[in-house]
Amino acid sequence: MNQGGQDSLANKHQVRTPLHAKALIEELDHKQLVVLRDGRKIIGLFRSCDQFANLLFTQPIYERIIVGNQYCDIPLGTCYLIRGENVVMMGRVDEEKEFPANMQPVTQEEIKKLQKIEKDEQSVRGTMLKRFDFLDLE
Repeated sequence: MNQGGQDSLANKHQVRTPLHAKALIEELDHKQLVVLRDGRKIIGLFRSCDQFANLLFTQPIYERIIVGNQYCDIPLGTCYLIRGENVVMMGRVDEEKEFPANMQPVTQEEIKKLQKIEKDEQSVRGTMLKRFDFLDLE
């Protein structure tokens, strides 16, 4: 298939590339946001993948931590490998909308404190709900 005089990357590899991998190949060399099973959000330049959907990212790679309307980008090094089984969602980052206007950047120390407070609050909520299990609130 010819698009504007050039074949797409996926079409160049159509002989042996499974359909799910073709979608990944189209995203190569673009900045991506990956949401992992544990809730972490990783942003980086997508460089490679394999048949198991393991993803390789290069600089700039960082973990974006969001608490309320505050966020912090924590650098993760020069090369980062994510196992395919841990990926929940992946999408291209729009450079113009990467930093939402309603969010405030904070330091790494501040976001860690806020994250701990949020985790403690969720823990308290969970234990309080367990105390009322006998009521059958459904």
